[in-house]
Amino acid sequence: MPEELEHNAPVPSDAKHSLPKPLRRRWVLIVILSIVGLFLLILLFDDVVMPLYVKRGSVATVPQVVGMKTDAAMQNLKNAGYEPVQYEVRFDDKAPEGTIIRETPEGGEQTKPGRKVYLIISGGKEMAQVPDLRGKSLRDAKMLLLKSNMSIGNVSYQYSDSATNGTVFTQSPAPGTKTTASTLVNLVVSEGPLMGRVPVPSLSNMSLSQAIEKLKSVKLELGKVNYQNGAPENQVLDQYPPAGDLVNEGASVDVFVARGGGTPPNNAP
Repeated sequence: MPEELEHNAPVPSDAKHSLPKPLRRRWVLIVILSIVGLFLLILLFDDVVMPLYVKRGSVATVPQVVGMKTDAAMQNLKNAGYEPVQYEVRFDDKAPEGTIIRETPEGGEQTKPGRKVYLIISGGKEMAQVPDLRGKSLRDAKMLLLKSNMSIGNVSYQYSDSATNGTVFTQSPAPGTKTTASTLVNLVVSEGPLMGRVPVPSLSNMSLSQAIEKLKSVKLELGKVNYQNGAPENQVLDQYPPAGDLVNEGASVDVFVARGGGTPPNNAP
């Protein structure tokens, strides 16, 4: 009986919640390791993470590469910590082929390193082939040149027995010529055949009767006779059309004839 009482005796309350020594040592170790880990984490954040963050937020100046050759420009940007991108090639009459004509962001701009810089590269002068404009009207010739990124230069007119009136029969540069797109193409447009046309003779200082005979000799007619003050009487002072103009056979030529009475004043009719 006494032995049973000894085994069933009550256990103190603090004894029930006390941990074995091995378990207490384990918890102490966990707490120490946690403190050490937290300390190391703080050091990592301070010495590694923060510098990276600060560096990432820093800015630098984009190098000026406009006018440089493509390879040199790209290397220059890479050395500055940027990523160059060859965006497109554009024809440019002023920039040599293979040089940079534009960069985005622009040179001198403040921005973060590592950013892409887009480059536009010169393709040099745009080359084009001169179209054949012979036989085309002036309007059609202009449209064909516009399609080839070219323009009309000087336009002159000549009589031609082989080309229809109003059409191009000579051009410079010649058809098929390889040239820059900015080249102007000069045209000669036909005024039709010369057959049946005669040059107007000079009638100045002739008498009226002499002028009439001269006109008849080249198959032209006397037109309106306008009298003006002047001398000698009946002398031709001026004419229309002027001498040298080409007109159709049978055309009339108006004359201005002196009526006599001295030299006409400047404001004479």
